[in-house]
Amino acid sequence: LPAGEPRSRPAAPSSGREGGRRKRTTFSKAQLELLVRAFEKEPYPGIALREQLSGLTDIPESRIQ
Repeated sequence: LPAGEPRSRPAAPSSGREGGRRKRTTFSKAQLELLVRAFEKEPYPGIALREQLSGLTDIPESRIQ
């Protein structure tokens, strides 16, 4: 860049879901203990187990991976 020209910055990610990150999920101690026990038994849970864990923890199934 020539001296004296301002550098352009990339646009900051939008606060919405259009291309930005979603908010980090936080877990209570009870939720975390349940999820840890479940993932120790089955590291790659199928949809049925994820839906069951979702119902038990009140965490959206899409966040249980």
